Amino acid sequence: MDQATRKIYLYVDETGQDTAGRFFAVSILITENEREELLKNIEEIEQVSNKRNTKWKKARPETRKRYFEMISELTELREKLFVVTYKDSKEYLVHTADAITKSIRRKKARRAIIYVDALNNSEQTKLKKQLQPSIKIPTQVRSARREENNALIRLVDAVCGLVRDAQENNNWAKTMILKLKRKDILENLGD
Repeated sequence: MDQATRKIYLYVDETGQDTAGRFFAVSILITENEREELLKNIEEIEQVSNKRNTKWKKARPETRKRYFEMISELTELREKLFVVTYKDSKEYLVHTADAITKSIRRKKARRAIIYVDALNNSEQTKLKKQLQPSIKIPTQVRSARREENNALIRLVDAVCGLVRDAQENNNWAKTMILKLKRKDILENLGD
């Protein structure tokens, strides 16, 4: 499909609002036509790894490791996962919009549908207004209110958890992030 005619789907989650601005991270998955196949593959990984629809915080450490070992082998994720970290700021919505903008600029598309974990209606409107000056393609912002119902939102939740664990000096998390970067599965778009 011609790059200028593509529609992309973004799945977005964040972590760090509880740190009072000390640390904030946004993870983003961008998919296209392969979205349904990718969803099936990630659901299968969730079952085999025993993670199932458990959020990162509630998953056991050995389950987290199995999950990301399998994710690291999923070649369909190459150049699709992004993370942006921020420090010393409480401008969470501004940072979320910035991260979305940076990730969209990595892909050529004519339209974007953005699913953000747990946004209320007011926040959806505010986020769209933040995005408008930077993104020159039509966008829709939707809330993914129940992350336990979508494996793609659970994946970005897990990436947020992994990045946060690395920030908190978890050596396994740091090693896994490096592995994902080496395999072109996860890209840090700066901070």
